[in-house]
Amino acid sequence: MYQNSILFYFCILLVFGCEHSQDLVKFDSRDLLIKTSFTVADFEPSSECESCHPTHYKEWSGSMHAYAFTDPVWFKQHSKEQEHFNSKDKELGQFCIMCHSPVGFLTGAIEDPYTFDISQKESLAPQVKEGVSCSFCHATTHLSPSTNVDFSNNINEGIQFFLNPGDVKYGSIKDPLPNNFHESEFHPGYDKSEYCRACHNLTISGRDAEMTFNEWSQTSFEAMGIECQSCHMESYSGYAVDTELFPNAPYRKNLHRHNFIGIDHALTPFPEEETQLKSINDLLESAAELNFSEILPDYILSGEIFNLGIIVTNTSGHNLPTGTTFSRQIWLELNVLADLDTIYRSGHLDSNGDLYDFYIDPQRLEDPDLTIFRTVLYDANGDSGLRHVSVERMVKKSDTTLPVQGSIIANFKFTIPENTENLIIKVRLRFRSLPPFFVREFGLAEEEKKLNIFNGDSLSAVIPVRTLN
Repeated sequence: MYQNSILFYFCILLVFGCEHSQDLVKFDSRDLLIKTSFTVADFEPSSECESCHPTHYKEWSGSMHAYAFTDPVWFKQHSKEQEHFNSKDKELGQFCIMCHSPVGFLTGAIEDPYTFDISQKESLAPQVKEGVSCSFCHATTHLSPSTNVDFSNNINEGIQFFLNPGDVKYGSIKDPLPNNFHESEFHPGYDKSEYCRACHNLTISGRDAEMTFNEWSQTSFEAMGIECQSCHMESYSGYAVDTELFPNAPYRKNLHRHNFIGIDHALTPFPEEETQLKSINDLLESAAELNFSEILPDYILSGEIFNLGIIVTNTSGHNLPTGTTFSRQIWLELNVLADLDTIYRSGHLDSNGDLYDFYIDPQRLEDPDLTIFRTVLYDANGDSGLRHVSVERMVKKSDTTLPVQGSIIANFKFTIPENTENLIIKVRLRFRSLPPFFVREFGLAEEEKKLNIFNGDSLSAVIPVRTLN
């Protein structure tokens, strides 16, 4: 079935791929206005979109785009980096704000990021504190390049947004419905991964910080026309507007969800929490595939050493994890039981909910076979750890992320006890956006409680045990 799907997408690409590319080039070559200076009033609060677009607004309001600026963990990280730069007589400035509140960045609404505290957010205009907003996204006229920041220069020039906020709203609908609220214009770039590139492909002083777009561009997904939006803005059929306000609105077959699902989720009370968590879990269930590396035997002998191999295959359109890979956790949880007794385990948690990983168990005494996918940052002195190393100080990193469309075999070994009838194997892939210790050390005990672990693919097997007489 998978091969048939690949063939189908390839055929679609042959028929439509060139036309789509030409449309995008044609659009980008048009003489569209790009504003270079902005005020907060240039952007409408997202709440003004709700009456006409209730479904899209509801989805966005529960998304990490809406949460980007008010996320307390991000705010603590932002403050930590500001302090680090200040101690080095450098200026971090608007660097973190660029993508977490683009309206705040473009308008200079946050005059002094170094002293700004999350408690002050209520004093800001809605357009600033609502993160990545409706009016910001739908003002894009040309697609932005990857962000390349050099801390030796003015880092405020590290990102480029090409916008024309105003009466015209751009989007992916080719025949937008005329209305009295704003003009609408089709933009082929809204269905393209390049649209996401500016904030999801980041190089800092020549070092790769976030490379999600580059990871995707090196896969067959790009050739098949499977874009970022295909997974993170799921297509559906329905109405783009409220049909009570617009009774003649056409039924659309290719609308996009605006929940922007990834691994992150809100850690404070936030709209659509349950829907958000379910959508994340649904997405992650298909992010990777587990298989036994060999056909399991019909039986095993008590007292023998059993070697178990688990193949983990990345089926997503980017590395696992991607983005801020130094703070993500994806790992294998393995439990092996002899009848009812656990005889081996890996990927288990301590009493604080933390993995026995590099940070908690640096000598690998508790869980030497832990299989975890992530990066670890190092500074110039070789010191490592989320507690101490900023991205600006990173000179190298260990990288155990699972490459896009790649596989690894995780190997485990244990002895079968005597007087055992059945060996029970249970394995699953688990995902978490942040380790608890990281949140806890920021003083966010309540937020730590809301960290969710998502489950991906799983395997199980029961193997009879025989005694050699």
